[in-house]
Amino acid sequence: MKQLLALVFLTMMSFWSGGANASADSTCYPDWKIKQTDYNGCSGTALLSPGNDTRINLLMLLHDRHGAVGPANKYAYEIPERRGEAEPFDWASFAYKLGPSPVEAEDDETGDFPFGTRCMSNMAGGEDFIAAVAKAKGVTNAEKATLTAVRTALKPECSGDADAMPLAEQGLALVTSKAGRAFADYLIGAAAFYDGNFGGAQTSFADAAKTDSSWLKEAAAYMLGRNAMNEATLAAFDEYGGLSGDGGNKALLAEAEVSFKAYLKRYPVGQYAPSARGLLRRIYWLGKDRNRLLSEYAAQFAVGDPAKRNLSFPDLVQEIDIKLLGELKPEDAVDPMLLAVLDLRAMRHANDPKYADYGTPPMTRAALDAQRPKFFGNEALFGYLQAVHSFYVANKPAEVLRLIPAGAADASYLGYSRHLLRAVALDAVGDAAARPALLALIAAARKPHQKGSAELALAMHDERAKAVEKVFADGSVIRDLDVREILLRYHAGPTLLRRLAAKAASEREQRVAIYTLLYKQLTRGIYGDFIRDLALVPAGAKPLSPDDYEAPRYTDVALFRWAGSTEFACPSLKNVASALAARPKDPEAMLCLGEFIRTQGLDPDYYGVTRYLDDQPKDDELGGTPSQIAGKRFSRLDAYKAVMADVAAAPDSRAYALYRAVNCYAPAGYNGCDSTEATKAQRKGWFDQLKRQYPASAWAKKLRYYW
Repeated sequence: MKQLLALVFLTMMSFWSGGANASADSTCYPDWKIKQTDYNGCSGTALLSPGNDTRINLLMLLHDRHGAVGPANKYAYEIPERRGEAEPFDWASFAYKLGPSPVEAEDDETGDFPFGTRCMSNMAGGEDFIAAVAKAKGVTNAEKATLTAVRTALKPECSGDADAMPLAEQGLALVTSKAGRAFADYLIGAAAFYDGNFGGAQTSFADAAKTDSSWLKEAAAYMLGRNAMNEATLAAFDEYGGLSGDGGNKALLAEAEVSFKAYLKRYPVGQYAPSARGLLRRIYWLGKDRNRLLSEYAAQFAVGDPAKRNLSFPDLVQEIDIKLLGELKPEDAVDPMLLAVLDLRAMRHANDPKYADYGTPPMTRAALDAQRPKFFGNEALFGYLQAVHSFYVANKPAEVLRLIPAGAADASYLGYSRHLLRAVALDAVGDAAARPALLALIAAARKPHQKGSAELALAMHDERAKAVEKVFADGSVIRDLDVREILLRYHAGPTLLRRLAAKAASEREQRVAIYTLLYKQLTRGIYGDFIRDLALVPAGAKPLSPDDYEAPRYTDVALFRWAGSTEFACPSLKNVASALAARPKDPEAMLCLGEFIRTQGLDPDYYGVTRYLDDQPKDDELGGTPSQIAGKRFSRLDAYKAVMADVAAAPDSRAYALYRAVNCYAPAGYNGCDSTEATKAQRKGWFDQLKRQYPASAWAKKLRYYW
């Protein structure tokens, strides 16, 4: 029965709905930026901000309050070459870095327990019972063996398909001593409890509580409360798993509350005290008593010793997010830490569809300033919230510099956030002190994601200062692989890419540089440079990290050694590029470049990450400034149209152009060749033209639809 609440908690998981505009989306893609104004579930940063998941903000502040929320997972902060530290993160990954929970969970999302019932406490309860029987006085060895055997055989399912209580009564008939009968009564009560026979369980636990055994007195007192609480839940939920209009049975909930409080008064540091306190939260939740539930959470947040809590802080944060945060507004909270989390959420932009009150403007500065008395003794936190409002809502970065004086960041998340916000505000006003401030923050980082968030901010600064070469300079402090690769893919120019193609920090970075350089030259009509730089492809090069869905494409530089095709006869890619360098409108060469792109899956809307080399990130994200390799991307459909219109083109080439133009829309009528659209009438026109002008061609014979 150790940590019973953690197990009872499994029961209620089946009734939980999604988090309070906080839970991550499994298909979420992070926004690579520091100024996160909207929530999307996977774009958290080590900067306390409106765009963070509310659970991330709360866990960071809890970490600050108590110094740790651990024990933390082992985490490499100082690995010179690493991936993922700078990437905006979701709640689950962050929670595991600060304090893994639940212990040895198979599920990869902290707090996302498997479904269960009250019977899931059976194993732990059995272990405690058997240990107590072994130490009991006045119980014969034969009775101990019987009690142990019956308890071990008790394997309830809480399904109603079988009753454990009659079997327990039969098995315990031979236990006749006074001390032994007390344990038998308790065990019969446990079987009745698991059967859902709460009346029978109450009688048995009440009898067991009258024994001389200290363990039985305590365990029975605890189970009386738990029994009443479980009976109160019988009609508490609606058909969809949510709380019904009335919640749990009020009389039974009151009975359970009295029992748990009596237990806690008698056993304030008892074996089940943390569980009893946790079950009080469940009682208040079932009874829809929001004020007392909020007070219980505030009390738990103040407890630093994990032995005095029934849940780890990550699980406690998960619980309050699901049960209460969605209902709360800033005016409801009295705890400064929780109030700060609600304020940050209230500063999200009104166009955020996951904002608690979609379409509601962010909170005003006047509303925030009115909260000053509630932050007495927490002036640094309040000043930070004012600075956040100035930066994220009012868009007044200069005001941030007044609210947060210059200085060194301390190790806390709040202290680090204050000075990281000041550094990005310096950057926003164009102050030359921004870069030194960000460098200092990278050096000062000590906690998960602090270094990565500062690296991301510094990389964005250098990109926008047109000094991206500093990111790749010898001795650069920006070592995060993702940050570096994003800049290579979307922003870097040919000079930097060639330098890294010759000598990079890693083989992967070298391959990405080569791939990006050749891809953009080829698809933007820089054919002469492509022919020259093709020599950068190492002999026998193969894709790296074949298990990574991104890696094979960005490192597959050998694909530029394409030998040609046979469906439409094409020479090697090098020869195709040579023909286009000499004559950019060469019809056969354009068709062959189209064949390379088509057969290698390089169309811009092809389902794969390669398309992102052409889809520039938003201008407020890393890599969002214009690429230094300019030019319009080659379009297969444009090439086909050009060949169709070229009266000097060979008939077979024009026929193939018509065939491929129609097939751009196969099989569902959507253009897979570029971002333009042709009407069905236009596609039918190409189809009819092919059939009419080139009826004997292989392409006319193969084409059956125009989609």
